Amino acid sequence: MDTMRMIESSEERVVFEIQNNTGTARLTSYPVYPGIDLVYIDAHIESFSCRSHPVTQGLFAVNHCEEGRIECNFQNGEFLYMGPGDMSIGWRHHQEYCHSIFFPSSHYHGLSILCSVSKAQPVVSRLLEDDGDLTALCSRFCRESDFGLIMKENNDIQHLFEELYRVPEGIRRRYCQLKILEIFLFLGTIEPERNQYVYVTKRQVDIVKAIHLELLENLTTKKRVEELAAEHHIAPTTLKRCFKSVYGSSIGQHLQELRVSEAMRMLAETEDSILQIANRVGYANSSKFSVLFQKMTGMLPREYRKSLRK
Repeated sequence: MDTMRMIESSEERVVFEIQNNTGTARLTSYPVYPGIDLVYIDAHIESFSCRSHPVTQGLFAVNHCEEGRIECNFQNGEFLYMGPGDMSIGWRHHQEYCHSIFFPSSHYHGLSILCSVSKAQPVVSRLLEDDGDLTALCSRFCRESDFGLIMKENNDIQHLFEELYRVPEGIRRRYCQLKILEIFLFLGTIEPERNQYVYVTKRQVDIVKAIHLELLENLTTKKRVEELAAEHHIAPTTLKRCFKSVYGSSIGQHLQELRVSEAMRMLAETEDSILQIANRVGYANSSKFSVLFQKMTGMLPREYRKSLRK
């Protein structure tokens, strides 16, 4: 069960902390303009649920992922996946808006610009004049549904968002006011690239998550993609596509990440030898394991263990 508590509330910002048995997340909200809030999400958690009751119709969000990976599963049945550098925009105009958020790697840093059109339109129109139609801005990306995944990571997106993660508190409000206007202007100049949005059905998502759990519970597995696909009654090519959409990597790469993560835990919490740990995560000898560990962490297993005990 999710536990949410407010840990700070002031004119400058409101901070909520969410906890459950999978970890902790922190949401920090800054009021930028009337009707426009900038919300930072810092999550070390597998999932949590949110519920809100918009007072008026016409609420949309511009979302950006800095690190990690996020799945938004909405009541209307749509799934949206974002990885590092991705940006999305979408309406949140349900009378009772509710969604669960899942983080495939249990790690996520990102932000959302929440815009209530009725409240924000007057000030945006005054500042941007003819370029400030907020309804038109969002609707051009969401003609067929509530969501439109606009752009994958590129230099333009990086330039737009990277400074928002490093703004000194003393100038945050004024800087964010300028930056959000810049983002709105930029969105008005680009054409939506609908083919960047990969739709994944609930059945496919369930299969992918089941396979993830299977790998997590049996790190020594040697099963090929074809075997996993046959067991779960899905085509191998479809499984590969859907797995990468959810977790951002192939099944083989994901298994390596799980193995190294578990090895890091054992190096920190046990006195087991490097060979014993290598065997427990699926490697017959320590040399091959050490090469992978160093590639993914920048240190050899022995160096990693030593660094924890300084």
